[in-house]
Amino acid sequence: MDKKKEKSVRLPMSPAKKIMLGVVLIAAAIALIYLVYYLIRFKAYNGNRKYMTTYEYEQGTELEFLKEAKSDVPGFKLVAENETLKLYTDTATCNVAIFDKRNGSVSYTNPLNADADTVAKAANKNLLKSQFVLSFYNTAVASANYDSYSKSVMSHNYKWEGIKNGIRYVYSVGEPQNIGKDGMTYFVVPLEYRLDGDSLVVNIPAKGIEEHGPGYIYKIQLLRYMGASSYDDKGYMVVPNGSGAVINFNNGKKSAAAYSQYIYGIDPMVANYTTLEESDDARLPIFALCYDDRSVAGTVETGATVANIAANVSGAYNDYNFVYPSFVIRNIDNLMMFGNAKTDTFVMEENLYDINMQVRYSFLTEEYKGYSGLANYYREKLIKDGVLSRLDRSGSIPFYYDVIAGVKETGHILGVGYLHVFSMTDFDEAEEIARTLAENGVTNQVMNLQGWFNNGYYHDSADKINVNLKLGGRSGLKSLKETLNGLGGKLYGDVCFQKVSFVAKRYNYNAESSRYYGGGYVAAFGQNDPTTLRNTASLGYMETRYNLISPRFLPRYVNKFASKVTKVALDGLSLRDLGNTLQSDKKRTNVIDRDQALNVVLGQLETLKDTGKKLLLDSANAYAFGYTEDIINVPTDGNEFFICDGSIPLYQMIIHGCIDYSSKLLNYEDSNRERERLLELIETGTAPHYQFTKEEASRMKNTGLNRFYATTFDNYMQEALDAYDYVNGALKQVEGAMMIGHRSEGSLRAVNYDNGVTIYINYGEDDTVMDGIVIPAKDYRTEGDR
Repeated sequence: MDKKKEKSVRLPMSPAKKIMLGVVLIAAAIALIYLVYYLIRFKAYNGNRKYMTTYEYEQGTELEFLKEAKSDVPGFKLVAENETLKLYTDTATCNVAIFDKRNGSVSYTNPLNADADTVAKAANKNLLKSQFVLSFYNTAVASANYDSYSKSVMSHNYKWEGIKNGIRYVYSVGEPQNIGKDGMTYFVVPLEYRLDGDSLVVNIPAKGIEEHGPGYIYKIQLLRYMGASSYDDKGYMVVPNGSGAVINFNNGKKSAAAYSQYIYGIDPMVANYTTLEESDDARLPIFALCYDDRSVAGTVETGATVANIAANVSGAYNDYNFVYPSFVIRNIDNLMMFGNAKTDTFVMEENLYDINMQVRYSFLTEEYKGYSGLANYYREKLIKDGVLSRLDRSGSIPFYYDVIAGVKETGHILGVGYLHVFSMTDFDEAEEIARTLAENGVTNQVMNLQGWFNNGYYHDSADKINVNLKLGGRSGLKSLKETLNGLGGKLYGDVCFQKVSFVAKRYNYNAESSRYYGGGYVAAFGQNDPTTLRNTASLGYMETRYNLISPRFLPRYVNKFASKVTKVALDGLSLRDLGNTLQSDKKRTNVIDRDQALNVVLGQLETLKDTGKKLLLDSANAYAFGYTEDIINVPTDGNEFFICDGSIPLYQMIIHGCIDYSSKLLNYEDSNRERERLLELIETGTAPHYQFTKEEASRMKNTGLNRFYATTFDNYMQEALDAYDYVNGALKQVEGAMMIGHRSEGSLRAVNYDNGVTIYINYGEDDTVMDGIVIPAKDYRTEGDR
């Protein structure tokens, strides 16, 4: 009997399976859509690329030294000459000399008599003869130093070639017996000198650096002893400590720690999590050696973002007073493997930062002597370059005040916490504050409105602009602006672009934040924990913690904000962090170094300026000067480095008459030194700055703004008015004028302006005479007419 073929029968899918399959397909579709979205929004986006720049590495030629009947620098060959300077070199030592035709002075890159130094030992004598010092790591991440004299010049492992208006030395640096051998540490470093007007421009282009063998350069100290002074010289060094500081030649502080500060502060991505003390960053890329009748002024023109300024005095390591820049062109990072501290190791960044490290040494004659001359020279250069321009202003100085509007607070529903926004000062109350100040004689108000949009002070990402309705909405903001304008004032709206709160909406912290090189962790910071001193704490308020946005994604948020803010009733934007914060992104697949990050930030400042809104910057670094007419929280003195001999208003002398600026918040100053503080404002040409709320400050006790404990307007109004009246009484006579001179004699100060006014300040307890004029104790006096 034939067997019947068995037929397979497909049973119908059960409803449960259909539902399950549908769920899986929907989930897969959602996952696919999100993957595409993620790839497009985060992986494919490179908003930083349009701001990337490069530089040319000039082709060297055979150098023909210039002929002259008699050398102005005996033993040196003439390389280049212009109307002001002659560039000489000694090819046997690589020493370079600059002869100034205006006064006959000669400045050397290295002291001529290093071997006769009475303090230096052999290693330090080698440093005196070196044009640079390399710091490098080997494959085991152990560090070492090579100086250019003992590791190159002494063994004649260098050459020279001609470049336009100058000379390039190319050093082969290493142990002499190892140079040129395979597998041995062997570096090639080009060092360029060019004449440019009254300056010598010095470059180390990273494009020309070669690393051979198991060595990885991470830092270069450049021209440690350029223009260095010795025991017989009179004068001082100028360093960018806070507002500026001087270190007197031969001040006897040979046991003090050397001065050392990163320009624009240290990159947060390489800084220690521990904060031992609050300090002011160096906000200027300049330094100088000032003699009685001339100065050698250094400006770090390219690479300042990775540069450090160091200085020391005679007797510490040698007979010389010296100041110089260093450039950190590679970093290492800690990699804690598997979360086990016992397996800590370090990893090096693979590539050098492609930066053309450039320092301009300007040779200033008696016309620009001292730190006052340095400030005048630098300001004039910034004006010539189109960075600064003179303000057309006179009369009363600005009165700067922050108004805290919306504040986040934790509420609870059925025991579950949530954040909501309450009003510390609504827009109607802000109008009331402005009117009250005007009624009391304040005619030049600058209001910085904080917490006005996107859910308060710690606002959401700034890609959207939602003016908080609880505060009065867009109509209330418009009314506030109109009121302020009618009173002669300006309204700035505060916005934070780079420090993104942990509770911010529409921000992907994992994809958009800067990362550390070692473990790839995202950059996360917060408040300083008083028990651990770590600056990553929330102290119970998560909104105070923040991520640093990668420069790669910063343009996305700025562009969106800029496209919307033109329709918002504000005179300008107060940029909380865009003028003072500069971070790299160490993500290994797309490292953005700090110099590249600067280009991105400058691009965003330009974008915001193009909106037509004025820009107010918080404690601005020098690179941001060209984008603002107002700066708040300017340092009026320097950090207390023992080696320094006094603070100077260098920062203020450069910008006064071009940018208006304010002090840090006076609400929180020690009342016991109130008069001294106001005299400091007068000395430095600085306007007062307060912070106000209409509600009692105690209302913020249980919020992330509990550090602002002295804001109640009704309590601080009279103090603020009195302070403003006192300071304005002096400074209204010089509003819009350039600060061209500053002198110190004990407890006395004299400040000169280009409109003919001189302001004298006496910090002492007794009336004292200066320039034949009696200055009252703890007071000021003005002389001259506008």
